Amino acid sequence: MALVLVLLVIAVLSLLGIAGTRSAQTELQMGQKDLVGRQALSVAEAGINHAYSLISTNAASRPNPPSACDTCWGFDSELSSGGTGGALASLGTTATLSGQSYRFRSFGGGTADGYYVHAVDNYDETSGANNLGIDRDAKIYLVSRARVGSAERIVTALVTGSTLFPDGVFGNRTVLVSGGATMDGFDSRDGAYSAATAGSIAVRSDGNVSVSGTNTAVKGDAIAGGTVSLGGGATVTGTTTDNAPAITFPPVPVCGPPYSSSTGISGIFYTYDPSTGVLTTDSKNAATVTLAGGTYCFKSITLQSHAVLQVSSPVNLYLTNIFDASSGTVVNTSGIASNLKLFDSFVSTYKSNGQPNNNQAIQLSGGQQTYMAVYAPQAAVTFSGNSNFFGGVIADYVDDSGGTPIHYDGALVNVLGPGAGLSKWHEVRN
Repeated sequence: MALVLVLLVIAVLSLLGIAGTRSAQTELQMGQKDLVGRQALSVAEAGINHAYSLISTNAASRPNPPSACDTCWGFDSELSSGGTGGALASLGTTATLSGQSYRFRSFGGGTADGYYVHAVDNYDETSGANNLGIDRDAKIYLVSRARVGSAERIVTALVTGSTLFPDGVFGNRTVLVSGGATMDGFDSRDGAYSAATAGSIAVRSDGNVSVSGTNTAVKGDAIAGGTVSLGGGATVTGTTTDNAPAITFPPVPVCGPPYSSSTGISGIFYTYDPSTGVLTTDSKNAATVTLAGGTYCFKSITLQSHAVLQVSSPVNLYLTNIFDASSGTVVNTSGIASNLKLFDSFVSTYKSNGQPNNNQAIQLSGGQQTYMAVYAPQAAVTFSGNSNFFGGVIADYVDDSGGTPIHYDGALVNVLGPGAGLSKWHEVRN
């Protein structure tokens, strides 16, 4: 009887030992699986950080034209090639997972271990079907899929660009609107401007905003670091804000000398000297100057005697001194303001009354096809005439007391400056 009991005890202990061993093995396997999963998550996060670093570096030199895309800024280039283009092209080799394109960077011991990253659109169309290859709001998602052994983790994050044109009209010192000027907005990506369907505009200054005169109207918001003043029957249809926080814009780097050659410049009754960078039209004959698509560095441009400066494809103009179109017209046949961008590093000086000194302001006038974006955060900009100006203006001082209607092109939100934000970090779980 005693022997039977001993054998029974031994059998029970053996079974308990086997069960304990199996339990330990299971826990060890679960622990190893959890460890590999955590490693995969860390690798996925590394993929997001790598992609974000590349995008931030690509944007750091703006408003210099990025080498990858002189004219189609925003994140369209990153969305190209299935979300693997632009700044992401240097992340790694191309790879395909589940029918989608990625950039792959090896990270670990296995041949397939590493992170797979691409950019995706954030469904930013305001109407109609979404276009996966077009960025409308300077925001894209990064998707990073990481594989370590048998484990896979997916992390997403939102990248937001820093637009150079957050407002339709900005003047650091002041903005003056009078003479019956109308300011509103549209989006050239949705079609041509129409007064019947025009949207809103934001007019802003770190100083004061003055809107005055019969029929003068800002169809949108007026925002001032100082005060917004209304007079003489003028209207602001949106909100008026006083004592708003200041905003800053990066200066334009001086582009020359040396200045651009004569390549790409054609027309009649004009002169251009590459050694000085000065382009001037004839004072007695109506000149036409045509610029081929590309990026140019000039000292100054002066349009005289009803001269026309014409572009039909994307052009970036970098100037170190004055752009004077007070006696001429700018014609952008594409009808898209971002296809003619003026970046001016000129620093204006001012009289004791706050107005710019003589020959110290960029001078603009409108026209039926004057689609243009002006970025000159250290210069004064003045408008003359009552013809339309389609685009946006960022300047040190803005004077539209001549009644020029300004229609802000919302597509300019995709003209990006230095820096980008990363938010909405999220692990995707099945």
